[in-house]
Amino acid sequence: MNGTKEAGKISNFFSRCFNYVYRKKYEKLVKQKIVGERKTSMSDDNKYPMFCDIASENKMIFKTFRRNSIYNEILEHVTQEEGQKYLDIINNNKLVKFDEADWQNFCLNDLCGKPYMFPYEINGHITDISPTTMRYAKVLSDIITLFDTEKINKVAEIGIGYAGQCRMLMSYMKNIEKYSLYDLPEVLKLAKRYLNEVHDISKIEFIDGTNIQKEGKYDFVISNYAFSELVREVQDIYLKNVILKAKAGYITWNALSRDVLDGYSVEQLLEIIPGSSVIDEKPLTAPENCIIIWGNK
Repeated sequence: MNGTKEAGKISNFFSRCFNYVYRKKYEKLVKQKIVGERKTSMSDDNKYPMFCDIASENKMIFKTFRRNSIYNEILEHVTQEEGQKYLDIINNNKLVKFDEADWQNFCLNDLCGKPYMFPYEINGHITDISPTTMRYAKVLSDIITLFDTEKINKVAEIGIGYAGQCRMLMSYMKNIEKYSLYDLPEVLKLAKRYLNEVHDISKIEFIDGTNIQKEGKYDFVISNYAFSELVREVQDIYLKNVILKAKAGYITWNALSRDVLDGYSVEQLLEIIPGSSVIDEKPLTAPENCIIIWGNK
């Protein structure tokens, strides 16, 4: 009982510290109008980008950012059960088999941010891993199955979270020479701090998605839900400068932008992106979700 009370006191202390830091940072950002007048996507909501900015600068907040309630509204909300479904799909893929060394590498994703982790039976061993990392592993399994990864040297990712997918792809696909991360500037700051802890960033460039100045030529573009949560105006910029310049791509699409921000429907994107087609999202995480691919085998 005493231990519970003490834990509660510690939790309340950290909560008060975070609220103070967050409030001060909020006041600063509002004054500078960094976020207040911007609305590029569903997640560009003041709270999420400002939390990312705070976590990138504050050691205490960074230490546990992946289990913060503000952050979990946007990321790190994959459930334990969903994690098991992703693992089942990985295990049932007869074309791709991850060995023990691969899984040890994937688990490095969870060294920072103190994510919620659960025990999963992997290759006969019980391993604690976050369900989000499990989802990234499933996406990697899809990419290896669907695409000629030997031809993927330059990658662009639209909407990057903390760059966990980036770290996993780069650590597994050794032929990647350049990886471009596109997102809000505050999100990029947090991703850069995360990657500095767990990965060499010399081949990674961080590009402000609110101010894209030039076209990029890529072998592969990936977006896990993020592109389909952008306002149409920003989607047009990404289509022109990134997606239509990529030889191949993998975009997990949801209906949020289409329904709320006048974003493109799947049918419209299939007309815009040459050679594109749709495959099922497995497991299906929301009605109408699907994956748009092109340049596949």
